[in-house]
Amino acid sequence: MCYVLFMAGSWCTHIFPRRCLVCGECDTVILGLCSRCRSQIRAVPEPICDICGKPIGVPGECIQCRMKRPSFDRMISVGVFDGLLKDIIHSFKYNNATVFKKPLAGLMFDLLSQKGIHADMITFVPLHWTRMISRGYNQAALIAHELSGYMGIDMRYNVIRKVRKTLNQVGLKRSERMNNLRGVFVSGKVKGKDVMVVDDVITTGSTAQEVSASLKRAGASNVIFASVGRIIR
Repeated sequence: MCYVLFMAGSWCTHIFPRRCLVCGECDTVILGLCSRCRSQIRAVPEPICDICGKPIGVPGECIQCRMKRPSFDRMISVGVFDGLLKDIIHSFKYNNATVFKKPLAGLMFDLLSQKGIHADMITFVPLHWTRMISRGYNQAALIAHELSGYMGIDMRYNVIRKVRKTLNQVGLKRSERMNNLRGVFVSGKVKGKDVMVVDDVITTGSTAQEVSASLKRAGASNVIFASVGRIIR
């Protein structure tokens, strides 16, 4: 992949022809991605569970969700976290390539519109303040802000707080992830509302479980957890 164009800054779009932020091509570029690069993003294989959004053999709800309903009401992801999508998200998250916020939000908007999914407000998975200082931005918040504009839904910044610093989730087992996040999130100002929570990647769903549980405790009617990427095991 070539990241020369987006590292140059947004001013380049005013001087040079509109080009794909990934490959530099000019053909059929929509929100920074050309049709060829878009075609390399692999959608989560259908059919998916109506609740947790993971691929299953037949339409409906998976066995796990039937046996123990998760705290969220629906989970949905743009694509499988591999290949080009993985490279884009990693660059966005770790290499300050924040210019990708618009195309990633655009991909989410396309999927949510196709599925007819709506909400009363959009928010995001928060970072602890120490992580915010070290990284300088919250990638989920940047995507959520763009998505709120595309969907015409209010963006809320203060409904979910992360009140304790945790270990990095990367490399932890599922049980360790759950213990690491238990009691970390506190929510408010959502009573009676349908809330859409944005994240960049869903790995095991542990974060979605804890965030959604905090929203339900605060009185949210429904919680839709939406991500760009999803790890399929």
